[in-house]
Amino acid sequence: MEHVKGLVDSTLREGSQTVGVAFSLEQKVAIARDLVRVGVEEVEVGIASPLDRELPALVARCRGEAGVRRLGLWCRCREEDIACGLQLAPDVLSLSVPVSDLHVRVKLNLKRSAVAEMVARAVSRARAAVPYVSLGLEDATRAEPAFLREIVTVACESGVDRIRIADTVGVATPGSIGALVRELRSTFAVEIGVHMHNDFGMATANAIAALEAGAHWADVTVLGLGERAGNSRLEEVAGYLALQGGRPYATTLLPDLARLAADCSGRKIEAHQPVIGAGIFACETGLHLAGLAKDPRTYEPYEPILVGARRQWSYGAKVGRQGVAERLRQLGLHCQEAQLARLAEAFRGRCLDLGRPLHDREVRLLVTEYSS
Repeated sequence: MEHVKGLVDSTLREGSQTVGVAFSLEQKVAIARDLVRVGVEEVEVGIASPLDRELPALVARCRGEAGVRRLGLWCRCREEDIACGLQLAPDVLSLSVPVSDLHVRVKLNLKRSAVAEMVARAVSRARAAVPYVSLGLEDATRAEPAFLREIVTVACESGVDRIRIADTVGVATPGSIGALVRELRSTFAVEIGVHMHNDFGMATANAIAALEAGAHWADVTVLGLGERAGNSRLEEVAGYLALQGGRPYATTLLPDLARLAADCSGRKIEAHQPVIGAGIFACETGLHLAGLAKDPRTYEPYEPILVGARRQWSYGAKVGRQGVAERLRQLGLHCQEAQLARLAEAFRGRCLDLGRPLHDREVRLLVTEYSS
C-alpha cells in the first residue's frame, strides 16, 4: 500500500466525545507525546470553537512539548468556527459538513444547493489561510451517491486537499467502503481519508479495507474511543500496517500508549485484546503447543517482542502427549514412551480436578507416581 500517507489520530477530538471521558490538559499533552513516539503521522487535537478556551494552550503545548509536527483541528463549516481555527494556525484544518439527506434536513434545515454553497465558501476561506484543507463528509455512507459526488466536485473546485469519508453510524462493510473509495479515487484527483465507526464491530476492518482500496488516510483513536461503540482502534490499524505491511510504527510502544489512554479514560484493557492484551500469546491447546514448540511461526502472526509481549505456554487439561513430553523436558524429567499415554491421561485428569495447570512440584510427583 505505497499510496498510503498515514493515520490521523483523533483520540483528543473524537475520543474526548466518549461518554464519561474528560481528558485534562496534561493528559491530552501526554497522549499526544506518545502518539508522536509511536509515529502517527497526523494528530487531530480538538475542535476549533470559540467556546474551547483551553484549545490555544493545548495547540501550543502539543507543538512544543509533545512534538506534534502535523497538527489538525476539526471544524464546522461556520464562519466563527473557521476563524477560530485559523487563528491557531493548524497544519490541517478539517472542515465537516453533513451530506446525507437525513442530516441535511434535520441538522441544517437546508436544501442541497445551500450545502454546496456552504462547502464552496468554507473550503475557499480555509484554502487561503492554511497549508492543508480536509473536508469531512458526515454520514457519507448513507448519502445519495449523486449528491455525494456533487459535494466532492465542489470541494475539489474550491481547492480541498483531502476528502474524509465518515461512516457516521457504522453501517459500512469492508466491501462497501472499498467500493466507495475506489469510485472516488477513479473520479477525483484528491486525497481520500476515512473515518469509521464501530457500531457493528467493523471499524478496524473497514479502515484497512479502505486503505487497501486506495484511501490515503484512515482515522483512528487509541482503544477505539469515540461516540457509541467507538472508532477504528489505533493499536489494531497501526499494528496491522506495521507488522503485516512494513510501515514504521513503533509497535513496542503501543501497549504503553494504550495503558495511558486507559488510565485517562477509566477503561480496562482485556487480556486478549488484539495487539495490546497481556494474554494474547498465551496458549494451552495441545495441538498448538506442539506446533509452537517446533516453530512459533506455526501459530503466531508476529513475534511477541514486537508488541512488548511474551509467550505464556500453559500445560493444562487441553495438553496432548507431545505437550506432556515437552513439559517433562522443561523440568529435566523423563518418562518411558510406553508410559507416556497413561501419564498424559493422568496429567489431564489432575488438571481438570484442580481447574488449573499443574505446578512444577505436582508434575514431579505425578511422574514419580507413574514411574514406580
